[in-house]
Amino acid sequence: MIGLIWLGSCAYYNTFYNARQYYAQGLAELEKSSDGAITANVRKYFDTAIEKSNKVLLNYPESRWNDDAAYLIAMSQYYKTDYIAAKKSFEYFFATFPASELRSRAEIWYGRCLWKMGEKENALYQLRKSSQKEKKPLLKAEIYFAMADLFMAGNDLDSALYYYRHTVSTAQDNPLAAEAQYHIAEINLKRNNIDQAITDLKRIVDYSPTEELIDKMQVLLARIYRESGRFDEARELINAKLNDIANESIWGELELQLGLLYLAENDYKSAESRFSQVAEKYPNTPIAGEAHYLLGQLYLEHFKNLEKAQSSFEAVRRADRNSKYALDAQSKATDIKRYFTLQSKYREVYKNVQPFLEKIEGGVDIAAVDVDIEEVPEKLKKAIQLFEEEKAKIADTVSVFKNYYQVLYEIGEMNYFEFNNIDSALVYFERIHRQDYFNPIRDKALYAVYYLMRDIGQNDAAEAYLDTMKTRFQESPYLQYIQGQEVRLPGDNIQARQLFLTAEQDLDFQPRTAMDKYQQVIRQYPNSRYAEKSMLAIAWLYQHRFYDLDKSIEWYEKFQAEYPESEYGDYAGGELAKLNQIVEWINKSAEDSLQEGEQAAIPDDESSTSKPVSGDSE
Repeated sequence: MIGLIWLGSCAYYNTFYNARQYYAQGLAELEKSSDGAITANVRKYFDTAIEKSNKVLLNYPESRWNDDAAYLIAMSQYYKTDYIAAKKSFEYFFATFPASELRSRAEIWYGRCLWKMGEKENALYQLRKSSQKEKKPLLKAEIYFAMADLFMAGNDLDSALYYYRHTVSTAQDNPLAAEAQYHIAEINLKRNNIDQAITDLKRIVDYSPTEELIDKMQVLLARIYRESGRFDEARELINAKLNDIANESIWGELELQLGLLYLAENDYKSAESRFSQVAEKYPNTPIAGEAHYLLGQLYLEHFKNLEKAQSSFEAVRRADRNSKYALDAQSKATDIKRYFTLQSKYREVYKNVQPFLEKIEGGVDIAAVDVDIEEVPEKLKKAIQLFEEEKAKIADTVSVFKNYYQVLYEIGEMNYFEFNNIDSALVYFERIHRQDYFNPIRDKALYAVYYLMRDIGQNDAAEAYLDTMKTRFQESPYLQYIQGQEVRLPGDNIQARQLFLTAEQDLDFQPRTAMDKYQQVIRQYPNSRYAEKSMLAIAWLYQHRFYDLDKSIEWYEKFQAEYPESEYGDYAGGELAKLNQIVEWINKSAEDSLQEGEQAAIPDDESSTSKPVSGDSE
């Protein structure tokens, strides 16, 4: 009988042990990603951990590891970003195991889960309540740290700073205090409190930091010196660390900081050389992805080499598919490709418009046909035929000029908005508004020049262009818009871009707000290029920030349906194919798990009689 009990104990412990191993592998795989992307492997490990934990609960209801198994299920669902399921699992855990030693830690992650679901007030209420009743200093510090993280994610720096300081004072000589101290330094850097940020950073060594945190500290210190203009101190620190083999793990990040230092000093050739070296020496890493992106920016903004810029931007995703720069780099590469297409199109439309320009400028009236009613019917018929032919030529002329002006306008927009070539943009807009011939967008071009001048601070010039609009285009919707009247400018990229840029500013700290603004662009400016970009950005957000597989697929498919001819089509198609492969794998794994039996082995270094300690990492 004792033997049967022991065998049963071994069986359910082996099942739980395997669940815990798969959970640990999921965490390890998640940490490899530069931005916590949920890959197929991550899902596989957490799904298997959930499956095996469920077997413990279902097959061994009296197991001493049942609370661990229930906790593991909720945590695996949380890390998979299946927050609705995780919330339910945490609540099941609280109801079923109210006295579990894991309850306090589960409450912390339950609060984080509520925040991820957008229930911010409930999340903070839950964490505050937990902090008030928790007696153990380290667990109380973890609660403070969680609250600080949530405020940091919402860009509420005052509240984040308050709770990070509470974490430091409560955790004392624990690595968690060192981590909180690091974030305190980051906040002061964001606020441009440079001296305080340096002081805060140097205090980290007082709180038992991990080796990884010490490395991060060195990189952040170099960055602080650079961003505060203390270039000599930054260079001295970076070179000292690069010459010490003990810092080999952060050499790539330090070299990147050196390139950024050259950039800050306007030494563009040295910056180009350093970023190129980083991309070559550390391939297929987040550092290489960032180096390629910085190279693209250099070629675009300083060297004005669009071919090299396009190549560098396209290399970002090859180096790091999950790079935080991936979407922006792809957008810039596509914009450059479109610019080249527009240039080719311009050469073609100019060839078509040139003969008309020569005719018009030569004073030939192509619409005039002299018809004498006294002439014989045959001659009258011929004259009418000639008249109709000339009318057709006029229609062709209008169409040719419309294409010509539209291409000029789009090239002007791209020079200003995408490439920051203000002088070139001005040339194109001026060329449009100064030509009268069959020109339907003179007022739009004048508005673009007015907006450009206001944007660069030349208000007197802007007012002069506004006076021209008032004199020549009193009924223009663009004039009415400037004068504050209620009017919508359909397909207007200028206004759509302003809203789009505010969304991009919220992308890192407030992704939900960014998504709302992207949807606003789509609603208000459906015919603008930024509606197209916004729809792609929403799909990307669901994929890389919210990890919502179904929603991401839905928006990529919607993008393909709305913009079948988009220059971003290849990118969207590639991402959609990748996500559909994940869905296919998940479905196949679910089918396989129903058919496979339990295959567990007793590990040599684990005892079946001692309860394991569940750990988790942020």
